[in-house]
Amino acid sequence: MNAFNSIVGYDSIKRELEQILDIFLDPEKYSRLGVRTPRGLLLYGEPGTGKTTMAKALSDHSGRPVFLCRKNQPGGDFIRTIEATFRKAKEAAPSIVFLDDMDKFANGDERHRDAEEYVTVQACIDDVREAEVYVIATVNDMNKIPRSLYRAGRFDTVISVPCPNVEEAEKIIGHYLNEKKNVGAVDSATVARLLNGNSPAKLESLINEAGLYAGFEQQEQIEMKHFLRACLHSVYKVSNAVLDGMEKQKPDLTDRNNILTQIIYHEAGHAVVREVMDPGSVTLVSAYSQKNEKGGFTRYSPGTHAMERTRRLMIEVLTSLGGIAALEQCLGLTDTGGARDLNEAFNIVGDLVAEDCFRGFGLHMDENFRDPEQLRVRQEAVTAAEIERLYRKTKEILSVNRDFLEAIVQALSEKIVLTENDVREIRSRHKITEVTVC
Repeated sequence: MNAFNSIVGYDSIKRELEQILDIFLDPEKYSRLGVRTPRGLLLYGEPGTGKTTMAKALSDHSGRPVFLCRKNQPGGDFIRTIEATFRKAKEAAPSIVFLDDMDKFANGDERHRDAEEYVTVQACIDDVREAEVYVIATVNDMNKIPRSLYRAGRFDTVISVPCPNVEEAEKIIGHYLNEKKNVGAVDSATVARLLNGNSPAKLESLINEAGLYAGFEQQEQIEMKHFLRACLHSVYKVSNAVLDGMEKQKPDLTDRNNILTQIIYHEAGHAVVREVMDPGSVTLVSAYSQKNEKGGFTRYSPGTHAMERTRRLMIEVLTSLGGIAALEQCLGLTDTGGARDLNEAFNIVGDLVAEDCFRGFGLHMDENFRDPEQLRVRQEAVTAAEIERLYRKTKEILSVNRDFLEAIVQALSEKIVLTENDVREIRSRHKITEVTVC
Protein backbone atom coordinates (compact mmCIF):
# COMPACT_ATOMS: atom_id res chain seq x y z
CA MET A 1 0.00 0.00 0.00
CA ASN A 2 1.30 3.47 -0.89
CA ALA A 3 2.04 5.50 2.23
CA PHE A 4 0.08 8.45 0.87
CA ASN A 5 -3.06 6.71 -0.43
CA SER A 6 -5.05 8.33 2.37
CA ILE A 7 -4.35 11.73 0.81
CA VAL A 8 -6.70 12.50 -2.08
CA GLY A 9 -5.31 14.76 -4.82
CA TYR A 10 -2.08 16.78 -4.33
CA ASP A 11 -0.17 14.44 -6.66
CA SER A 12 2.89 16.69 -7.06
CA ILE A 13 3.26 17.11 -3.30
CA LYS A 14 2.84 13.38 -2.69
CA ARG A 15 5.59 12.78 -5.23
CA GLU A 16 7.97 14.96 -3.20
CA LEU A 17 6.98 13.18 0.01
CA GLU A 18 7.57 9.79 -1.64
CA GLN A 19 11.12 10.89 -2.51
CA ILE A 20 11.77 11.88 1.11
CA LEU A 21 10.32 8.60 2.36
CA ASP A 22 12.52 6.66 -0.05
CA ILE A 23 15.57 8.24 1.61
CA PHE A 24 14.39 6.96 4.99
CA LEU A 25 13.66 3.46 3.71
CA ASP A 26 16.75 2.99 1.53
CA PRO A 27 19.49 5.29 2.88
CA GLU A 28 22.35 3.18 1.51
CA LYS A 29 21.28 3.93 -2.06
CA TYR A 30 21.84 7.61 -1.41
CA SER A 31 25.00 7.26 0.68
CA ARG A 32 26.64 5.42 -2.22
CA LEU A 33 26.00 8.53 -4.29
CA GLY A 34 27.54 10.74 -1.63
CA VAL A 35 24.21 12.47 -1.01
CA ARG A 36 23.61 14.11 2.36
CA THR A 37 20.35 13.16 4.02
CA PRO A 38 18.09 16.25 4.11
CA ARG A 39 17.50 17.62 7.58
CA GLY A 40 13.92 18.84 7.56
CA LEU A 41 10.57 19.40 5.87
CA LEU A 42 8.27 22.39 6.37
CA LEU A 43 4.69 22.26 5.06
CA TYR A 44 2.81 25.55 5.00
CA GLY A 45 -0.64 26.68 3.89
CA GLU A 46 -4.12 27.59 5.08
CA PRO A 47 -5.70 25.61 7.92
CA GLY A 48 -7.49 22.47 6.79
CA THR A 49 -5.43 21.75 3.69
CA GLY A 50 -4.08 18.45 5.05
CA LYS A 51 -0.58 19.44 6.17
CA THR A 52 -0.76 17.44 9.39
CA THR A 53 -2.17 14.42 7.53
CA MET A 54 0.73 14.57 5.06
CA ALA A 55 3.30 14.93 7.81
CA LYS A 56 1.78 12.07 9.78
CA ALA A 57 1.71 9.77 6.72
CA LEU A 58 5.39 10.47 6.10
CA SER A 59 6.45 9.96 9.70
CA ASP A 60 4.25 6.88 10.28
CA HIS A 61 5.78 5.05 7.30
CA SER A 62 9.36 6.17 7.89
CA GLY A 63 10.24 3.32 10.24
CA ARG A 64 11.63 5.86 12.68
CA PRO A 65 10.42 6.77 16.18
CA VAL A 66 8.47 10.02 16.08
CA PHE A 67 8.47 12.70 18.78
CA LEU A 68 5.50 15.08 18.55
CA CYS A 69 5.69 18.64 19.83
CA ARG A 70 2.52 20.77 19.88
CA LYS A 71 1.88 23.93 21.93
CA ASN A 72 -0.21 22.98 24.96
CA GLN A 73 1.64 24.69 27.81
CA PRO A 74 2.53 28.22 28.93
CA GLY A 75 5.77 29.77 27.67
CA GLY A 76 8.43 28.61 30.15
CA ASP A 77 7.10 25.07 30.47
CA PHE A 78 6.71 24.75 26.71
CA ILE A 79 10.29 25.83 26.06
CA ARG A 80 11.48 23.04 28.35
CA THR A 81 9.18 20.65 26.45
CA ILE A 82 10.76 21.67 23.13
CA GLU A 83 14.24 21.03 24.53
CA ALA A 84 13.19 17.68 26.02
CA THR A 85 11.58 16.59 22.74
CA PHE A 86 14.77 17.20 20.75
CA ARG A 87 16.91 15.58 23.46
CA LYS A 88 14.82 12.39 23.35
CA ALA A 89 14.87 12.39 19.55
CA LYS A 90 18.67 12.71 19.54
CA GLU A 91 19.01 9.80 21.95
CA ALA A 92 16.69 7.66 19.78
CA ALA A 93 18.24 8.65 16.42
CA PRO A 94 17.58 7.97 13.62
CA SER A 95 14.30 9.63 14.53
CA ILE A 96 11.79 12.34 13.59
CA VAL A 97 10.67 15.43 15.48
CA PHE A 98 7.24 16.63 14.39
CA LEU A 99 6.53 20.31 15.22
CA ASP A 100 2.80 20.64 14.54
CA ASP A 101 1.39 24.17 14.04
CA MET A 102 4.79 25.70 14.69
CA ASP A 103 3.51 29.23 14.04
CA LYS A 104 1.41 28.86 17.21
CA PHE A 105 4.43 28.22 19.40
CA ALA A 106 4.57 31.93 20.33
CA ASN A 107 2.06 34.79 20.42
CA GLY A 108 0.81 35.09 16.88
CA ASP A 109 1.99 38.19 15.04
CA GLU A 110 5.04 39.35 13.13
CA ARG A 111 6.41 41.22 16.14
CA HIS A 112 6.98 37.91 17.94
CA ARG A 113 9.09 36.22 15.25
CA ASP A 114 12.11 36.43 17.57
CA ALA A 115 10.18 34.94 20.48
CA GLU A 116 12.12 32.62 22.78
CA GLU A 117 10.14 29.61 21.55
CA TYR A 118 11.42 30.09 17.99
CA VAL A 119 14.96 30.81 19.19
CA THR A 120 14.79 27.54 21.14
CA VAL A 121 13.55 25.54 18.15
CA GLN A 122 16.32 27.00 16.01
CA ALA A 123 18.99 26.17 18.59
CA CYS A 124 17.64 22.64 19.01
CA ILE A 125 17.66 22.01 15.27
CA ASP A 126 21.27 23.17 15.11
CA ASP A 127 22.12 20.95 18.09
CA VAL A 128 20.95 17.78 16.32
CA ARG A 129 22.58 18.77 13.01
CA GLU A 130 25.11 15.93 13.12
CA ALA A 131 22.62 13.37 14.44
CA GLU A 132 20.08 11.58 12.27
CA VAL A 133 17.15 13.62 13.49
CA TYR A 134 14.75 14.72 10.76
CA VAL A 135 12.48 17.66 11.64
CA ILE A 136 9.00 18.03 10.16
CA ALA A 137 7.00 21.21 10.81
CA THR A 138 3.58 22.45 9.76
CA VAL A 139 2.80 26.17 9.57
CA ASN A 140 -0.36 28.09 8.72
CA ASP A 141 1.19 31.56 8.45
CA MET A 142 4.83 31.88 7.42
CA ASN A 143 4.85 35.56 8.47
CA LYS A 144 4.75 34.51 12.11
CA ILE A 145 8.07 32.64 12.16
CA PRO A 146 11.59 34.02 11.59
CA ARG A 147 13.08 33.46 8.14
CA SER A 148 16.28 32.20 9.67
CA LEU A 149 14.33 29.27 11.08
CA TYR A 150 13.32 27.86 7.73
CA ARG A 151 16.46 28.44 5.72
CA ALA A 152 18.21 25.58 3.91
CA GLY A 153 20.19 23.45 6.36
CA ARG A 154 17.38 23.61 8.88
CA PHE A 155 14.45 22.87 6.60
CA ASP A 156 15.89 21.72 3.26
CA THR A 157 12.43 21.14 1.82
CA VAL A 158 9.71 23.82 2.08
CA ILE A 159 6.40 22.92 0.42
CA SER A 160 3.35 25.10 -0.05
CA VAL A 161 0.09 23.19 0.48
CA PRO A 162 -2.62 25.29 -1.19
CA CYS A 163 -6.36 24.72 -1.28
CA PRO A 164 -7.12 22.13 -3.97
CA ASN A 165 -7.81 23.18 -7.54
CA VAL A 166 -11.10 22.22 -9.18
CA GLU A 167 -9.85 18.85 -10.42
CA GLU A 168 -8.42 17.92 -7.03
CA ALA A 169 -11.55 19.16 -5.26
CA GLU A 170 -13.65 16.90 -7.48
CA LYS A 171 -11.56 13.89 -6.44
CA ILE A 172 -11.78 14.86 -2.77
CA ILE A 173 -15.54 15.39 -2.94
CA GLY A 174 -15.98 12.07 -4.75
CA HIS A 175 -13.97 10.39 -2.00
CA TYR A 176 -16.09 11.89 0.78
CA LEU A 177 -19.33 11.13 -1.08
CA ASN A 178 -18.31 7.49 -1.34
CA GLU A 179 -18.09 7.41 2.44
CA LYS A 180 -21.71 8.58 2.80
CA LYS A 181 -24.67 6.28 2.61
CA ASN A 182 -27.56 6.86 0.20
CA VAL A 183 -26.28 9.73 -1.93
CA GLY A 184 -28.65 10.64 -4.75
CA ALA A 185 -27.93 12.21 -8.13
CA VAL A 186 -25.13 14.51 -7.02
CA ASP A 187 -22.71 15.86 -9.63
CA SER A 188 -19.33 15.99 -7.87
CA ALA A 189 -17.88 18.18 -10.65
CA THR A 190 -20.57 20.82 -10.10
CA VAL A 191 -20.11 20.68 -6.33
CA ALA A 192 -16.34 21.04 -6.78
CA ARG A 193 -16.73 24.19 -8.87
CA LEU A 194 -19.25 25.60 -6.41
CA LEU A 195 -16.77 25.08 -3.59
CA ASN A 196 -13.64 26.04 -5.51
CA GLY A 197 -11.01 27.59 -3.24
CA ASN A 198 -12.07 25.79 -0.06
CA SER A 199 -9.80 23.51 1.94
CA PRO A 200 -10.33 19.70 2.09
CA ALA A 201 -11.48 20.10 5.70
CA LYS A 202 -14.10 22.64 4.58
CA LEU A 203 -15.21 20.36 1.75
CA GLU A 204 -15.71 17.48 4.17
CA SER A 205 -17.61 19.73 6.58
CA LEU A 206 -19.95 21.00 3.84
CA ILE A 207 -20.69 17.49 2.62
CA ASN A 208 -21.56 16.47 6.15
CA GLU A 209 -23.74 19.57 6.53
CA ALA A 210 -25.65 18.55 3.40
CA GLY A 211 -26.31 15.18 5.01
CA LEU A 212 -27.62 16.89 8.14
CA TYR A 213 -30.13 18.86 6.05
CA ALA A 214 -31.28 15.66 4.34
CA GLY A 215 -31.77 13.96 7.70
CA PHE A 216 -33.72 16.89 9.13
CA GLU A 217 -36.04 16.79 6.11
CA GLN A 218 -36.63 13.05 6.66
CA GLN A 219 -35.10 12.29 3.25
CA GLU A 220 -33.76 8.87 2.34
CA GLN A 221 -30.94 10.32 0.22
CA ILE A 222 -28.62 13.31 0.17
CA GLU A 223 -29.57 15.30 -2.92
CA MET A 224 -28.07 18.19 -4.85
CA LYS A 225 -30.46 20.65 -3.17
CA HIS A 226 -28.91 19.79 0.18
CA PHE A 227 -25.42 20.59 -1.11
CA LEU A 228 -26.69 23.89 -2.50
CA ARG A 229 -28.16 24.81 0.86
CA ALA A 230 -24.95 23.90 2.67
CA CYS A 231 -22.94 25.97 0.17
CA LEU A 232 -25.24 29.00 0.46
CA HIS A 233 -25.28 28.82 4.25
CA SER A 234 -21.64 28.07 5.08
CA VAL A 235 -19.74 29.62 2.16
CA TYR A 236 -21.93 32.58 1.21
CA LYS A 237 -23.38 33.18 4.71
CA VAL A 238 -27.04 33.23 3.69
CA SER A 239 -29.08 32.83 6.87
CA ASN A 240 -31.30 29.83 7.48
CA ALA A 241 -34.29 32.16 7.70
CA VAL A 242 -33.67 33.31 4.12
CA LEU A 243 -32.96 29.78 2.93
CA ASP A 244 -36.23 28.54 4.45
CA GLY A 245 -38.16 31.26 2.64
CA MET A 246 -36.43 31.13 -0.74
CA GLU A 247 -38.82 28.64 -2.30
CA LYS A 248 -41.79 30.82 -1.31
CA GLN A 249 -40.46 33.88 -3.14
CA LYS A 250 -42.71 34.93 -6.02
CA PRO A 251 -41.25 38.04 -7.65
CA ASP A 252 -43.43 40.10 -9.97
CA LEU A 253 -41.16 40.63 -12.96
CA THR A 254 -43.58 43.18 -14.41
CA ASP A 255 -43.07 45.45 -11.39
CA ARG A 256 -39.78 47.25 -11.91
CA ASN A 257 -39.98 48.74 -8.40
CA ASN A 258 -40.03 45.30 -6.81
CA ILE A 259 -36.72 44.88 -4.96
CA LEU A 260 -36.38 41.18 -5.76
CA THR A 261 -37.07 41.85 -9.44
CA GLN A 262 -34.24 44.39 -9.45
CA ILE A 263 -31.88 41.96 -7.73
CA ILE A 264 -32.75 39.21 -10.22
CA TYR A 265 -32.04 41.43 -13.23
CA HIS A 266 -28.82 42.66 -11.62
CA GLU A 267 -27.46 39.15 -11.01
CA ALA A 268 -28.70 37.92 -14.39
CA GLY A 269 -26.75 40.78 -15.99
CA HIS A 270 -23.55 39.65 -14.30
CA ALA A 271 -24.15 36.03 -15.28
CA VAL A 272 -25.01 36.67 -18.94
CA VAL A 273 -22.07 38.97 -19.61
CA ARG A 274 -19.65 36.52 -18.02
CA GLU A 275 -21.11 33.47 -19.73
CA VAL A 276 -21.13 35.15 -23.15
CA MET A 277 -17.52 36.34 -22.89
CA ASP A 278 -16.12 33.35 -20.97
CA PRO A 279 -18.27 30.28 -21.77
CA GLY A 280 -18.70 27.71 -19.01
CA SER A 281 -17.42 29.99 -16.25
CA VAL A 282 -20.59 30.76 -14.27
CA THR A 283 -21.00 28.31 -11.38
CA LEU A 284 -23.75 29.83 -9.23
CA VAL A 285 -26.35 32.59 -9.48
CA SER A 286 -28.69 33.50 -6.63
CA ALA A 287 -31.10 36.28 -5.66
CA TYR A 288 -33.21 36.73 -2.54
CA SER A 289 -35.17 39.37 -0.65
CA GLN A 290 -36.83 38.63 2.65
CA LYS A 291 -37.64 41.00 5.51
CA ASN A 292 -34.37 42.69 6.44
CA GLU A 293 -32.18 40.49 4.27
CA LYS A 294 -31.79 41.02 0.56
CA GLY A 295 -29.02 40.32 -1.86
CA GLY A 296 -27.64 38.08 -4.49
CA PHE A 297 -24.38 36.91 -5.96
CA THR A 298 -22.91 35.40 -9.10
CA ARG A 299 -19.83 33.21 -8.83
CA TYR A 300 -17.40 32.12 -11.51
CA SER A 301 -14.57 29.69 -12.10
CA PRO A 302 -12.13 29.72 -15.02
CA GLY A 303 -14.00 29.04 -18.27
CA THR A 304 -13.42 26.43 -20.90
CA HIS A 305 -10.35 28.01 -22.50
CA ALA A 306 -7.23 29.88 -21.45
CA MET A 307 -6.89 33.56 -22.25
CA GLU A 308 -4.24 36.25 -22.01
CA ARG A 309 -4.19 38.54 -18.99
CA THR A 310 -5.56 41.76 -20.51
CA ARG A 311 -8.58 40.02 -22.02
CA ARG A 312 -9.27 38.23 -18.74
CA LEU A 313 -9.21 41.54 -16.87
CA MET A 314 -11.44 43.19 -19.48
CA ILE A 315 -13.98 40.42 -18.95
CA GLU A 316 -13.79 41.03 -15.19
CA VAL A 317 -14.66 44.68 -15.81
CA LEU A 318 -17.50 43.86 -18.21
CA THR A 319 -18.89 41.38 -15.69
CA SER A 320 -18.75 43.96 -12.90
CA LEU A 321 -20.71 46.41 -15.06
CA GLY A 322 -23.25 43.78 -16.15
CA GLY A 323 -25.59 44.23 -13.20
CA ILE A 324 -25.81 48.02 -13.54
CA ALA A 325 -26.27 47.75 -17.31
CA ALA A 326 -29.07 45.17 -17.01
CA LEU A 327 -31.13 47.39 -14.71
CA GLU A 328 -30.72 50.40 -16.96
CA GLN A 329 -31.40 48.52 -20.18
CA CYS A 330 -34.25 46.26 -19.03
CA LEU A 331 -35.94 48.25 -16.26
CA GLY A 332 -34.86 51.80 -17.04
CA LEU A 333 -33.40 52.19 -13.56
CA THR A 334 -30.18 53.51 -12.11
CA ASP A 335 -28.67 50.82 -9.90
CA THR A 336 -27.99 52.56 -6.59
CA GLY A 337 -26.55 49.32 -5.20
CA GLY A 338 -23.79 49.02 -7.76
CA ALA A 339 -21.06 50.99 -5.93
CA ARG A 340 -19.00 47.91 -5.18
CA ASP A 341 -19.19 46.80 -8.83
CA LEU A 342 -18.10 50.24 -10.02
CA ASN A 343 -15.21 50.34 -7.55
CA GLU A 344 -14.01 46.96 -8.79
CA ALA A 345 -14.23 48.09 -12.44
CA PHE A 346 -12.37 51.35 -11.77
CA ASN A 347 -9.65 49.59 -9.76
CA ILE A 348 -8.96 47.07 -12.53
CA VAL A 349 -8.92 49.62 -15.34
CA GLY A 350 -6.91 52.09 -13.24
CA ASP A 351 -4.18 49.50 -12.68
CA LEU A 352 -4.15 48.61 -16.38
CA VAL A 353 -3.73 52.27 -17.33
CA ALA A 354 -1.10 53.20 -14.72
CA GLU A 355 0.90 49.99 -14.41
CA ASP A 356 0.37 48.05 -17.66
CA CYS A 357 0.48 51.07 -20.00
CA PHE A 358 -2.83 49.83 -21.40
CA ARG A 359 -3.52 53.15 -23.15
CA GLY A 360 0.01 54.33 -23.81
CA PHE A 361 3.44 54.59 -22.17
CA GLY A 362 2.86 58.28 -21.46
CA LEU A 363 0.52 57.32 -18.61
CA HIS A 364 3.05 55.18 -16.77
CA MET A 365 3.86 56.38 -13.24
CA ASP A 366 7.66 56.79 -13.33
CA GLU A 367 9.42 57.59 -10.05
CA ASN A 368 11.30 60.40 -11.82
CA PHE A 369 8.14 62.05 -13.15
CA ARG A 370 8.27 65.68 -12.06
CA ASP A 371 4.54 66.33 -11.72
CA PRO A 372 2.87 63.17 -10.37
CA GLU A 373 -0.37 65.04 -9.60
CA GLN A 374 -0.73 66.10 -13.23
CA LEU A 375 -0.06 62.53 -14.36
CA ARG A 376 -2.64 61.21 -11.89
CA VAL A 377 -5.28 63.56 -13.31
CA ARG A 378 -4.54 62.30 -16.83
CA GLN A 379 -4.67 58.67 -15.65
CA GLU A 380 -8.04 59.20 -13.99
CA ALA A 381 -9.45 60.86 -17.12
CA VAL A 382 -8.30 57.98 -19.33
CA THR A 383 -9.63 55.44 -16.81
CA ALA A 384 -13.06 57.11 -16.73
CA ALA A 385 -13.20 57.24 -20.54
CA GLU A 386 -12.27 53.56 -20.73
CA ILE A 387 -14.99 52.64 -18.22
CA GLU A 388 -17.51 54.56 -20.34
CA ARG A 389 -16.40 52.61 -23.42
CA LEU A 390 -16.62 49.27 -21.64
CA TYR A 391 -20.03 50.14 -20.21
CA ARG A 392 -21.33 50.70 -23.74
CA LYS A 393 -19.83 47.32 -24.69
CA THR A 394 -21.57 45.73 -21.71
CA LYS A 395 -24.93 47.07 -22.80
CA GLU A 396 -24.22 45.84 -26.33
CA ILE A 397 -23.52 42.32 -25.01
CA LEU A 398 -26.85 42.33 -23.15
CA SER A 399 -28.71 43.80 -26.12
CA VAL A 400 -27.58 41.24 -28.71
CA ASN A 401 -28.14 38.43 -26.19
CA ARG A 402 -31.44 39.73 -24.78
CA ASP A 403 -33.25 36.40 -25.18
CA PHE A 404 -30.53 34.65 -23.16
CA LEU A 405 -30.78 37.37 -20.50
CA GLU A 406 -34.57 37.11 -20.20
CA ALA A 407 -34.32 33.31 -19.98
CA ILE A 408 -31.86 33.58 -17.09
CA VAL A 409 -34.13 36.13 -15.40
CA GLN A 410 -37.15 33.84 -15.76
CA ALA A 411 -35.28 30.79 -14.45
CA LEU A 412 -33.81 32.73 -11.54
CA SER A 413 -37.25 34.07 -10.58
CA GLU A 414 -38.56 30.50 -10.48
CA LYS A 415 -35.65 28.67 -8.85
CA ILE A 416 -33.91 31.52 -6.95
CA VAL A 417 -30.65 29.56 -7.29
CA LEU A 418 -29.12 28.50 -10.62
CA THR A 419 -26.19 26.12 -10.83
CA GLU A 420 -23.62 25.71 -13.56
CA ASN A 421 -25.76 22.99 -15.15
CA ASP A 422 -28.83 25.23 -15.16
CA VAL A 423 -26.94 28.04 -16.89
CA ARG A 424 -25.41 25.65 -19.41
CA GLU A 425 -28.82 24.17 -20.27
CA ILE A 426 -30.36 27.63 -20.78
CA ARG A 427 -27.40 28.70 -22.89
CA SER A 428 -27.76 25.65 -25.14
CA ARG A 429 -31.26 26.81 -26.13
CA HIS A 430 -30.18 30.26 -27.31
CA LYS A 431 -27.98 31.73 -30.00
CA ILE A 432 -25.08 33.45 -28.26
CA THR A 433 -23.41 36.48 -29.86
CA GLU A 434 -20.01 37.53 -28.53
CA VAL A 435 -18.91 41.15 -28.77
CA THR A 436 -15.40 42.33 -29.61
CA VAL A 437 -14.02 44.29 -26.66
CA CYS A 438 -10.56 45.62 -27.58
